[in-house]
Amino acid sequence: MMSLPKELEQQLRTQVIPYREERQIPFLSPMEELIQEEAREQGRQQGMVETLRENILKILQIRFGELPSEVLEMLNGIEEMDILNPLLEQAIAIASLAEFQLFLTSVKTSVE
Repeated sequence: MMSLPKELEQQLRTQVIPYREERQIPFLSPMEELIQEEAREQGRQQGMVETLRENILKILQIRFGELPSEVLEMLNGIEEMDILNPLLEQAIAIASLAEFQLFLTSVKTSVE
C-alpha cells in the first residue's frame, strides 16, 4: 500500500467521501476487502459444518430414535469436516447406535 502526503490524502478524502455517499459504495482498503472475504469464507465453512452435523443427527434420530446426551455433546463439539464426513457415512451404514458411539469415541480420542 502506498502512503500519500497528508495534503494529497486529505484532498482524496474530500473527493472520495461525497462520491461514495452519493453512490452508497463502501470504500474499503485491500486489507478490509481481504478480511471481509475471509469472514465470508469462514461463515460458509461454519454453515457447511453445521449442516453436516444436523444431517448426522437427523439420520441417527430416524434410525435409532432419541439420542443420548453424550452423543449430542460429542457431535456438537466437532468442527472439522474431515471428521464429520466419515461420521455421516457411519450414521447411514452402521448397525447400531452403540456401535456409532464407539466409533464416535474412537474418532474423538484420536483427534485430541
